Amino acid sequence: MAGESFKERIRQEIIKEAKRYKEIYVDYEYLICSEAFVKRNYYIVNAEKDNFQHLTGVHSKISAQEFFDKCLDGSLSGLDFDFIKKGQDEKSVKGTVRRKIRALPEMMELFREGLQAEEGFKKNKVVCSFAAADSNCTLGFTDSAKARPKSLIWGNELKKPKPADLVLKRKAGAELFDEVVVGSREALNHYREQIEGIVDKVLLQ
Repeated sequence: MAGESFKERIRQEIIKEAKRYKEIYVDYEYLICSEAFVKRNYYIVNAEKDNFQHLTGVHSKISAQEFFDKCLDGSLSGLDFDFIKKGQDEKSVKGTVRRKIRALPEMMELFREGLQAEEGFKKNKVVCSFAAADSNCTLGFTDSAKARPKSLIWGNELKKPKPADLVLKRKAGAELFDEVVVGSREALNHYREQIEGIVDKVLLQ
């Protein structure tokens, strides 16, 4: 059946991208600075394992944590998820899942030169503290002390984008950001006052 082959393809893609999600988003935190940000000087992105399932668009009866663990060890089966959501027909849910699965690999490459940002991002009923995007996908984040991935959309949906001038990285749980992902010496100097308490002094020398 075509439905089964679609489900199997989705299963394989989810498992493949879960490993990358852990390596990129769970194992590290990111500091983002942009002239787009007015409410805060910067945002710190900190993804958890239980954010992953929502980004795939599928419905599951197991917990989001168990869903991710099964993706990670490759044991996720077709019985662990479906395309049934209240108030939506299965065809539209599958369409949403298809777009999100297409965007997942792009999300893994998001933090690089050319990244754009927008504070107070809204799309339909989804409201985010901010969103980051490139030409391939938009990732919206929760409004919390550390921003968590909330909504993944195919394509660039930002309405008033501004460049992400600086993206720094640290291992999850570390105290200081010690790696520059995006940004120049000028950008570091420009945002120095806002970030110097949480950035390795070596970067600011």
